[in-house]
Amino acid sequence: MDSALTRLRALDPRVQIGAAVVVAVLIVGGVVALTSSPKEATIPTATTSPTVEPSATPARVRSTPTGTAAPRPANFVGIAASIAVNPPPAPRSSPTPEPGLWRLEGYIVDESGKPIENVCVVIGPVPCAQYSPHTDERGHYFVDIAAAGSQTVLLAYDFYFEIPGRQTVWLRMTPTGSTTFNAVLKRT
Repeated sequence: MDSALTRLRALDPRVQIGAAVVVAVLIVGGVVALTSSPKEATIPTATTSPTVEPSATPARVRSTPTGTAAPRPANFVGIAASIAVNPPPAPRSSPTPEPGLWRLEGYIVDESGKPIENVCVVIGPVPCAQYSPHTDERGHYFVDIAAAGSQTVLLAYDFYFEIPGRQTVWLRMTPTGSTTFNAVLKRT
């Protein structure tokens, strides 16, 4: 190490500053590597595995793993693809949307018309997340979106409904007010 410092001191002051910056960056990054010559410095690679702390509750299985880009649909359905459903009465009422918001709501059912609980409702091409809306025990969901003003260009929204073991349904819509969309998620 002393011979490397001696060679470094003999270099142009601008090179010394540059070398000092490189060394500082390596120290901050937790890696210091000097060889016989500053020009031949190597950075060893270290492999570490992330520490996984035990959780009180097991991880929930999702169709799209956390951090994975959302699946791209083969095709979208429109609001006209909504089906008629006969939902059971609500045990509690849903809050009404705040002024300035439009609500997309509906029911997700299986092939026999029974509600599917815990279906993830996702807006846009992002993965289902812990905070994403999910259907309740009646298969009911709702999402409030900003209402378009009189001078606003209407936006198209992409939604998808997914749960492991069932086909994902993608909805593309341009809302003009509160809307209902009901769908069947078929087994895969």
